[in-house]
Amino acid sequence: MNGWGDAVQYRPLTTAPGEQFSVPEYILRLEGTGVGGWQLRYGEWTDYADVAGDAAGAARALALAIEEMTARIEYRGK
Repeated sequence: MNGWGDAVQYRPLTTAPGEQFSVPEYILRLEGTGVGGWQLRYGEWTDYADVAGDAAGAARALALAIEEMTARIEYRGK
């Protein structure tokens, strides 16, 4: 257990194509006319674009954002 897991709130999110995710409070979904992606808003804002041409691209990009969020929380604290 990392000690902060209970402190971070998750919410359900459905993307424009209908994919469903459980998303931490510090991560937002960005969708528009171009490629979609996720934005981590904890410390420095960082974008994680969906992996193009991959059906699981949004999930892979979200996993990268969560990994970075976890590292930042462990370093800085919540």
